[in-house]
Amino acid sequence: MSQSSLLTPVSITRFFKHLPDPRRLGKVQHPLINLIVMAICAVIAGADDFSEIAEFVRQRRDWFSRFLDLSSGVPSHDTFSRVFRVLDPLAFQRCLVKWVTTLHELTKGQIIAIDGKVAREAFARSTDQGPLTLVSAWATANQVCLGQVAGPKGSNELGALPALLELLELNGAIVTLDALGCQKNIVKQIVDKSGDYVISVKDNQEALAAVAEETLGQALETDGVVKEYQSVANDHGRTEQRVCTVVAAPEFEGKEQWSGIKTFAMVSREYVDADGESHVGVRYFISSLPLHRARRLFAAVRAHWSVENQLHWRMDVIFNEDASRARLENAQANLGMVRRTALSMLKNAEAKGSIKCRRKSAGWNVKNLERVIFGRELG
Repeated sequence: MSQSSLLTPVSITRFFKHLPDPRRLGKVQHPLINLIVMAICAVIAGADDFSEIAEFVRQRRDWFSRFLDLSSGVPSHDTFSRVFRVLDPLAFQRCLVKWVTTLHELTKGQIIAIDGKVAREAFARSTDQGPLTLVSAWATANQVCLGQVAGPKGSNELGALPALLELLELNGAIVTLDALGCQKNIVKQIVDKSGDYVISVKDNQEALAAVAEETLGQALETDGVVKEYQSVANDHGRTEQRVCTVVAAPEFEGKEQWSGIKTFAMVSREYVDADGESHVGVRYFISSLPLHRARRLFAAVRAHWSVENQLHWRMDVIFNEDASRARLENAQANLGMVRRTALSMLKNAEAKGSIKCRRKSAGWNVKNLERVIFGRELG
């Protein structure tokens, strides 16, 4: 992965210069770019909410004044809250993603894992509709967040998927989704954008799941043409074995409605826990990848499972997202994208230690923060 040493404080502004400022022009005290840069730096350095962001800026005012115009003073936490509440989340994340992907070159043919998580304390809607669902696209090899969309009111992550896919550059990429995303319109959207897919199939698509199970069963019983790969891992006192079996998708009723479908896959997972007990599970998948790319299909399945540890777990444990109570309009969605941008930059920084340690180190020493933000110390 390439590390940028060329990005300067001035060049950051070019990624956000077309971002619409939602405030009334006559009442703007703090430039929008100031608020964005301050928020990103503060979250990288350990701030979890708008009050902590404002306090970090106050403590580091001299440092920020080196590259931002602070003639109007330091913004209050109410200012941060008001602006992030009305900022267009889709336009905002387009700017963030362009900046981050300029810093970190993405792998050709990348695997993009799309998955949702709930910000349980963020009631961005009435309490009878439940907490906010944030659906993220995660480049698994480079560990960069490529986009995030909040689910519509009263919906699960399925309501956000079309909007998120519209944001992404999918040419040559492999998109992985849980069974909830196994929908005809979703696979068509991926294929129309020149991407491939590996999607879990369950009883929410009962007929398709039955065809997949029957096809794989017959191929195994009759020694049909199959591709099979397996992996064995030992971790945390547990031995785990996965076997992936892939077959070409035959003709079946309604096949034409599933754009690009070429293969079915079955992944069996067997592990022995620390107490010596055995556990077995089987999952089925549909894919647009051809049979000769079965190994890549298996890699995509494994990469999707890892998103829980790479992204969701870190959001809750390191960035305290599950406890965030930002709840008005777009505040939680925008703050969530800042957190994911911060994680991407911390992951790809030339630094030692865990993400938690890197985050604290950036808060303790602005030289370390500069290396994360700019790829070098400012000097």
